[in-house]
Amino acid sequence: MWKWLAKTKTIKNDLLNFKDEPLSGLSIVVLIVLDIFIFTNVMIGVEAETAKVPPLSYHFPSSCTKHFDNVQNSYEDFSNYTYWKSRAAHLRSQLNPYCKELEQKIEAFTLGKIFKQNYKLTQNIKDKKRQNKRRLSQISKQYNTRLFERIAQMQNNKELLNAKHEYDGLILDDKNLDKELQGIAPISSLKAYNAYVKYLKENRDAFKEEKKSYRFWQPFKEYWHMLIFILPLLLLFGFFYRRAKIKQIALKEYNPVVKIISTHISLILSLPLIWFTLTLVYHVLPKTLLLSIINFLVDIGFISLLNYLAIFLVVAFFGSLIYWIQKRTLKRKKEVIYKKDFKKLLSWSQCFECEYKVDYTKPYCPFCAVALHTKCTKCGEEINKHETYCSFCSAKVDTTHEQYQNLEES
Repeated sequence: MWKWLAKTKTIKNDLLNFKDEPLSGLSIVVLIVLDIFIFTNVMIGVEAETAKVPPLSYHFPSSCTKHFDNVQNSYEDFSNYTYWKSRAAHLRSQLNPYCKELEQKIEAFTLGKIFKQNYKLTQNIKDKKRQNKRRLSQISKQYNTRLFERIAQMQNNKELLNAKHEYDGLILDDKNLDKELQGIAPISSLKAYNAYVKYLKENRDAFKEEKKSYRFWQPFKEYWHMLIFILPLLLLFGFFYRRAKIKQIALKEYNPVVKIISTHISLILSLPLIWFTLTLVYHVLPKTLLLSIINFLVDIGFISLLNYLAIFLVVAFFGSLIYWIQKRTLKRKKEVIYKKDFKKLLSWSQCFECEYKVDYTKPYCPFCAVALHTKCTKCGEEINKHETYCSFCSAKVDTTHEQYQNLEES
């Protein structure tokens, strides 16, 4: 695959060239609109397909997990039940079986009249207690408690006396509210509550094991559903691109529009594939393998090896980056040679390498020592390099192979 791809200049030509001619500005605009449309629809399709594997937060919501972590034993602990009831139908369907059954267990006593009355009464009492607390805090800030106890006994001090009466009243009201709160029947007295507790105790370990397994395998299932959508399209347009590319390299007739569009669509389809692959690798390596390695090194006391590993990875990364930058810079310098106007240089008897005036009847340039002649591949006669046609047999001279050969040698 890479052999025939290496024979073209760059993948950029396949994206923006029409038979070796750059696309016009209008064509590029049309292509951008097409790319946006294709990318939007691809992402919608990927999202719809991967939604078949709900995220962990949808399959094991926190409103369900908290019950398996600790048995809830107060009316307020079930305040988020209204959230469960208001969940959209498509979200409720993504709950795992344990949470669905738990929801039924909770409904058995939270939908009852006694629960609703006690819950409302508990909320009202706690609201009053919060109001009393705020008011007591305000009074404490205005008056020092010990001081106004004494000052209030003095004559003509009605303001402080009223403040003391209010303060004492709030304290007494708070005590009465506590007694009233204690008088409410505990949630454990409800009939179906014991069934809820029993279900949690019997299924807690199984729930946690299934959640742990789902957390690990969910990205793999999501990746598989992404492939179901992406792979057929990628293979189809990749086939059209490969067929057009092979014909182009073999100098056969091909449809340049098919090549350009198939290249763009193949590139767009590759983006979610690359992203999901990197996400999956990150999920497996850092979260599983790397964590196990770190724990092992900590256990055996060789945590310093992690510093060596970090130094090695950073050096390798920056070394590769420097190599890529220098390689790219050198390649661009070499590409400048093949962008010269050889026809103009030849017609003005200038060296195609150093561009000084030369005598093309001589075999070499006297200034840079480059060979000025080559042989025609058809008749074998010696002709000037970079000529378009042979001056002896009029055959078209193909210098593409020679240019790439010189580039590799240099």
